[in-house]
Formats: sequence, structure tokens, C-alpha cells
Amino acid sequence: MTSMQDIRHNSALCAYRLPMGAVCTGQKVTLRLQADPAQVEGVTVRIFINDQGQDHPMALDREGLWSYTFTAQAAPGVDWYYFIIHTIAGHTLYMGLPMGQTAGEGQLYDVPPCSFQLTVYKRGFTTPDWFKRSTMYQIFPDRYSCGDRAGAQKGLEYHRQMGRLVYPHQRWDELPLYEPLPGQPYYAPCDFFGGDLKGIEQHLDDLRDLGVTVLYLNPIVEAASNHRYDTADYKKVDPVLGSEQDFIHLCQKAATKGIRILLDGVYSHTGSDSVYFNKNENYPGPGAYQGKQSPYYKWYQFGADRDDYKSWWGFDTLPEVDEEAADWQQFVITGKDSVFNTWLARGAAGFRLDVADELPDDVIEKMRTALKRHSKDDVLLGEVWEDATIKESYGAKRTYALGQGLDSVMNYPLKEGLVRYLLGEQSAGALVDLLLMQRVNYPQHMYYCLMNLLSSHDIARIRTRLATGLTGQGMDRPSQVAATRAITPAQDQTAAARQKLAMAAIFSLPGVPCIYYGDEWGMHGLQDPLNRGPFMRRDRDMAAFTKRLSAVRAGSDALKTGHVGFVHYGDDLLGILRLCGREHDFFGAPAKNGVTLTLINRADAPCTQTIDLHAITSGLNAAGLHLLRRHSYALAVDLLSGHSVDVARSKFTATLPPLSAAIFQLKP
Repeated sequence: MTSMQDIRHNSALCAYRLPMGAVCTGQKVTLRLQADPAQVEGVTVRIFINDQGQDHPMALDREGLWSYTFTAQAAPGVDWYYFIIHTIAGHTLYMGLPMGQTAGEGQLYDVPPCSFQLTVYKRGFTTPDWFKRSTMYQIFPDRYSCGDRAGAQKGLEYHRQMGRLVYPHQRWDELPLYEPLPGQPYYAPCDFFGGDLKGIEQHLDDLRDLGVTVLYLNPIVEAASNHRYDTADYKKVDPVLGSEQDFIHLCQKAATKGIRILLDGVYSHTGSDSVYFNKNENYPGPGAYQGKQSPYYKWYQFGADRDDYKSWWGFDTLPEVDEEAADWQQFVITGKDSVFNTWLARGAAGFRLDVADELPDDVIEKMRTALKRHSKDDVLLGEVWEDATIKESYGAKRTYALGQGLDSVMNYPLKEGLVRYLLGEQSAGALVDLLLMQRVNYPQHMYYCLMNLLSSHDIARIRTRLATGLTGQGMDRPSQVAATRAITPAQDQTAAARQKLAMAAIFSLPGVPCIYYGDEWGMHGLQDPLNRGPFMRRDRDMAAFTKRLSAVRAGSDALKTGHVGFVHYGDDLLGILRLCGREHDFFGAPAKNGVTLTLINRADAPCTQTIDLHAITSGLNAAGLHLLRRHSYALAVDLLSGHSVDVARSKFTATLPPLSAAIFQLKP
């Protein structure tokens, strides 16, 4: 890498890229580079469209910056660019990014570098406004609450009669089963606590008081296991959980409290013990396993014989479906009485697509069409573990994040970035780099809908991760149990302080903050199934803090859909700026004016920092910068503690205790 004075491009600053962020198809884009004409003879920008690079000469503009304006491509895609700089001394330099970074401050190199990303999404793409402003709560149904014990027992007997392995827990405070039952060769997810739909309904007031406006339920359809990702009947509620009428009533009751419900849609595979495959012959009609006479035979892919079939990751209990099969698409997506239409008619507000990477893009687009035909307010959210804008799977570049498929994805990269920052594994600056990449690379309507989670049914709970530093991966289940039991009160106290900082971050960022059931009460657990324990109340202070955060966000349009900027001070202090002005939010929708600055100190020592609000520019577009600088402020009030400090000439000094967060509201 080489250095040269006064050469700069930062894709997260609107001074260098206009508009800053993802652009829609056919939109004008201006790229600018700062380079002293006394040292530089000429600059070329090399733009890659569909992996084909083309060089474009840049010209000096009226502000003395090298500039090139072009029209974004007509089809959605992800373009890339870097700069070639020819010096008067006869040298050739390149400006691009370090490996692993796709947006932000450029660096100089002697050889062609990694490129800046330019996301081009479908013109007209929008996402539901209500979802951008929502707070999510994820529930693993068997483990939340039992409202009808007799009904749950009846449901368990239904499964027993089918010859399925069923282990009912006798006490709510037991650990989930994590080893094989006596006499069984392998562990099976066959233990049930009896949580049900009526139990969820009985806690709707608690969820409303927590500020929850959308529930995401792990699968509720009939299945042989407790996790129900092995679908047995797409259209039937599992009898342990209740009935179809119970679901309808839950949706109706939730709606009266301002809460909508998203369902987990498992469409890349079914269970082998299902109406459709029927390997165990538990269902009356012929399934695909019985042969070609089955109406479901074409859903699956068989080899030499009926025991030779394609299955999800080699699990023979999870036969894969062919999502391109016309009969399957009609049954699940496009038919009048499709699975989609059935659950939407019963009251669901959309779906979270399990393993979205394993669903073809054209199928996801058909799902979007069916969903939006029912209501433009319905949500299609995908399970994606990486940056969805540049995801590749099965040799194909995915397009579901380019305005044609998903509204939102699960934001696992944010979770991991926050954890590594809080554990001291990376700096605040590295976290800001990640935050800026998401701000710059995602289509804006998707960015403000990202599911910002800290825990889920697939990863270690945030409290355990922050207490131990462990993910649980590579550990056997007894070792995971032992590691969690070994957490000392001091470790748990430190983890609680860190968890509050993580919560403050997701409630301050654009996107949908998601609480995994029990996290607000400090529940522990490493990997599946230990992260799926029965709901327990153990940390009242954490519950009160979560409730306070949720209330602060609910009362601030700026924290929900305002402009956003990022800053860091040294390695430990992170800043997240949000603002609405001229009675409008980032999207131009009516909003209450307001400016907030969230400060997070991860250090074990107090931190005192002078904040210059006008110096916070990264991530703000031109409108946001103008709004920030057009007002003067006299007071900064911490909405969490009530503490206030004076502001003069847009500057104030804040002191944060060790492992603490503040959400300052700027007042005139």
C-alpha cells in the first residue's frame, strides 16, 4: 500500500458519492475523488458491471474534485469500482478498499485493489412502513407458555398414536433434553414442555407493555419434532399447540393490542413423516414414498429406488422438495387455496423463509408476488447469514436483496460485529466499518427493515456468549451445559452490562430490533437445543432496561426511521446519530422532528469525550447533513438516566461510566 497527500474517496460520504448508498435502476450516480491536480495528471474510474470492467476518464469539477457521472444499469445487480490515478511523476496508483471491506474510506495501493460496492436495486421497491417502525419478539412456541395443559396433553397423545417418540417434561424449570433417551441410539428433538398458542395469547398484554408490535413464531404447523422444521402438514396447526381456530383468535386478539404475527415458512423440505412423503405411512393417502400414484410424487427427486431420494443436508428425515415443480408451487404459493393464502387469510402478516438461500430466486419472487397481492403490508423476511446483497449460493449470485424478492433478512453480521466489539475482539472503528457497509450497500427500504437480532433458536443466547466468549460450536452438549453452569455471578454481572450495550445498539440503529424470548430476562444457553429452554424470569433489571429502551424508541421517530450517521472515538466509544427534520423522516414521510445520539462505552473504565455533532458525517446523506447543521442545540438529555449536559456551538462533553450507554436527545 502507498500513501500520497490529499487523495481521498469515501463511499460513505455524500461529498464523494452522490447519492450516497444503494441506487435504483436507471438512477444518475456521481463518483468523486479528491486529488491535488498539482500532483495528479489524470484519474480513471474502472467500473465493473456483470464482472466486466470498463474504464471511464474523470474530469475536474467546479469544486476541484475529479468527477464522473453515469446512469446506473437498467437491471438490478451489484456493480463495483475502483480508481486509477496517474501522477505527474509518472506513477500509477490505485484507490480501493482492504480485503473484506466493501464501503467506506479508500486506501492507496500499487496494484489493483478490492473494489467499492454499488448496489443497484429495482426501481419502485418499497417495504411496509409499519415494519420499519416495529419491535419484534421471537417465540419458540413449545417453550414460551402453556395456556391449555389438557389440550397439549391431547396433542402429545395424537403423536404417540402415530408411533412418534414423545417425552413430556414434568416441570417447567427442567433443561431441554440434550442427550439420547435411555434405550435410544441418538438424540432426538422429542421432548415437549407444552407451550401453545393459548399460552402466547395469555401474555399479549405483557408483550404489548414491552413495546412489541410484531411476533415471529418458529414453526407452528404439524410435525413430528418439537422444533417443527420437519413439516408434516403445511396447513394444520400442530395439535400440541392448539387448532387453526386458536391461531385465528390469537391473531385477532393480537391485532387489538397493535401486534402482528409472522410465521416461519419451511419450504425447502418437508418431513419424511408427512402427508406429502408419508414414509411412515401415518397418513391415509399415498405419499411420494408410496410411488408415482401419489399427487406429491413430483415434488421430490428420487434415484434408483424409493429409498434413494434427495434430502436436506443428507438428513433422510427431511426430503427436499423441488421448488420448481409446478404442482408444488400451486399448492404452496400460487393456487387459490395455497399454503400462503391459507395462513394469510387466518391472520398472518407474512413469513420468515427458512434457509432462504436454498430457495431459487424466481420462487422467492413468486412468493413476493403472492404475498403482496394479498396486502402490500405483508412482510417477506429471509434467513440469510451473510451480507444478502452479495450472497452467492450453489454457484449463483442471489438477487433476493435487490428489490425483487425479500423485504428483509436476519442481520447475523450485525450480531456478530456487536459481540466481537463488546468482547474486545475488535475496535469500535471496525464496528463502524460494518455499520457503514450495511448503510451503504443495502437498498434503503430493506436496510430500515433488517431484523436486528442478538440471539435466535440457531445460535448461542447473547447473555451466555457475552459471559463466556463461547459460541458452543464444536462442543458436545454435556460440555455446553457444564460451561453454562460454570458461569460465576461476576461473569454474569459483566455479561448483563454488556448485554445492555448490545440492546442499546439495536434499539438505536435503523432496522427492527428483535428480542429472542427470555433474553429480556437474561436467559442462558449455548447451541440448539440449550438455547431453546423454557421461558424463565431471572433478571428483573434487564427486563426493566429492555422495557425502557423499547419505550424510548417508540417515542422517537428519529430512532425508528430517521437519518443515520456513525462515529467512533478511539477503540472503545461508539456513536450512533439519528435525526428527523422539517417534520419528515429519511423517506420523506411525516415525522416528529428530533435528534438523538447514542453513545456506547464498552471499556471497563469511565470515558469522557467532547462531541462535535457537526463532525459526524459518515452515513449521512446530503439531506441529513443539511438537517443536522441547520439547527443549534442548547441541551443534551440522556433519555435513559435523565442526566443532561449543556451544548454550545454543537459541541458537548459527555462522561460515560464503565460498560454503559446513553441516548442523548438534543434540544434547542
